[in-house]
Amino acid sequence: MSFASLNIAAAALKAQQQAIRVTANNIANVNTPGYSKQTPDLGTMNPERIGGFSFGRGAQLSDIRRAVDPFLARARAANGSALGFSTTIEQGLNAVENVFGSLSAPGLAANLDAFFQGFQQLANNPQDAAQRFNVRARAQDIINGLSDMRQQLVTAQTSADAAIDQKLAQANQLLDQIASLNTRIAASEIATASQANDLRDQRDLAVNKLARLVPIQVINGQNSEFIIQTRGGDLLAQDGTARHLARGGVGPTGFASIVVAGTNSPVQGLDQGGDIGGLLALRDQKLGGYIASVDSIAANLIFGVNQQHASGAGLTLASSVTSGQPAANPAGPVDADPNVPFAGQIVTGSFRVHVYDAAGNPTPPGGTVINITAGATTLNNVAAQLNAVTGITAAVDASGRLTVTAAAGGAVGFSDDTSNFLAAYEINGFFHGRNAADIALDPAIAADANRIAAGRIDTGASAHPPGDNTVALAILGLQDKAVSFDGTAAASLHDRATGLSSRYGTDVAAAKQDRAFCQAEAESLKSQRQAVSGVNMDEELIAMMKFQRAYQAAARVIQSTNTMLDSLMGLIR
Repeated sequence: MSFASLNIAAAALKAQQQAIRVTANNIANVNTPGYSKQTPDLGTMNPERIGGFSFGRGAQLSDIRRAVDPFLARARAANGSALGFSTTIEQGLNAVENVFGSLSAPGLAANLDAFFQGFQQLANNPQDAAQRFNVRARAQDIINGLSDMRQQLVTAQTSADAAIDQKLAQANQLLDQIASLNTRIAASEIATASQANDLRDQRDLAVNKLARLVPIQVINGQNSEFIIQTRGGDLLAQDGTARHLARGGVGPTGFASIVVAGTNSPVQGLDQGGDIGGLLALRDQKLGGYIASVDSIAANLIFGVNQQHASGAGLTLASSVTSGQPAANPAGPVDADPNVPFAGQIVTGSFRVHVYDAAGNPTPPGGTVINITAGATTLNNVAAQLNAVTGITAAVDASGRLTVTAAAGGAVGFSDDTSNFLAAYEINGFFHGRNAADIALDPAIAADANRIAAGRIDTGASAHPPGDNTVALAILGLQDKAVSFDGTAAASLHDRATGLSSRYGTDVAAAKQDRAFCQAEAESLKSQRQAVSGVNMDEELIAMMKFQRAYQAAARVIQSTNTMLDSLMGLIR
């Protein structure tokens, strides 16, 4: 029996020593990121039966439990994806704040208001050449504003796309790390028949970091089986195998898509969370939407102003006019040319061309009507009709541009365009271009502000009185007139500009609110995890004392048993 007591005491010493080791490990990792508190489970050894009685054989360390809550772990991963998504969008939007105007630099709406105010002043004094210089200056301001705004947004969009590559590299490193940990965990748990707690903590930490980058779902199978998928169902890691994320072909947004390496299918569900999802949403939905709005404002401004200006006349008339937009196919219908951005606005109608001789006399008075039939009239047809007018020649050059030239010393003007042909092909136009990427002043106006039209040519006598302000008033009316020349919903230019600024402000406020909510949730989940898995130094010190006392008691059993054996040996001697 004395020897049995020694064995029990020896087992107790070993068990308490192992428990102290577990506690020491907790204390050592109190500040280790991702570490989960471990708890030693002590259990009785299998008893032995002697003389009809069952005698215990002492205690042993039966398990080392890792304090984790799987539901809390999933919630933290989901929160990490949401926090990464909202933070990335908020930071990206804050980075382009200056694009939408500040105290030191007026915004788009202010530039538009100044442009239309210039036409209002011109309408009040249409004979004043100085007002035309003012209109041209204000027009250049709005051109610069639209171009700069678009370029800054495109630069931010390109930066967001470049940042995606960096995040993909980080995600791939984490996938490799998780796959390696899967292999090590499986090998360790097979060899020891117990959970590899520290390795599992490292894997959980890597999974949380991956979730911050990519929205994922984790599937834990039997034993050590471990699978990571995107929320769209694409497999990223399974046991010891990792599948990398890579760039694929150019997608509908104009940027390279994201695919699983070795495949051509875009990964699904990446835009639902994480830093990468936030960059995708920022690049395509936010910045891409702003760029589309800026282009829409520019397109409607270009065609809306040109539509009025093409039928007007400035203080001076031109001796030669060349279309700003070249036709891809001069032999094809003018309303279907793929090279002319506003060709679709051309309808069946007509315009008048007015010819003046060297003395300024109209030949003939009232001008000549040029007919346009949608789906039938070609640019070559228009040139032929113009060539039939006395005093001018017309030709389509090799680049597809139509040029109308008056006889020596003469001039040419236009009026009453009901077909939109002149505006679409930028003949006698004010602006040049299709959107904010290439908007510019018409070269003739850039060279001579007196070419800016404030009034119209009289269709009866072909007179163009300098005091007429009908065109200036018509252009001024565009500020608050709901129009759409690019397929978007009809709205005034003023509403489009203010709506863009309001949309940006709303997006910033929403992103800030989302980030604040996710941050608060993250703090709450962190506290919950600390309560479940965190190391409490007071508890560990108490546990240490408890195991220490048990160790001392086991040592005392050995001492007592040794004394008994000494007494017994003394009797034998």
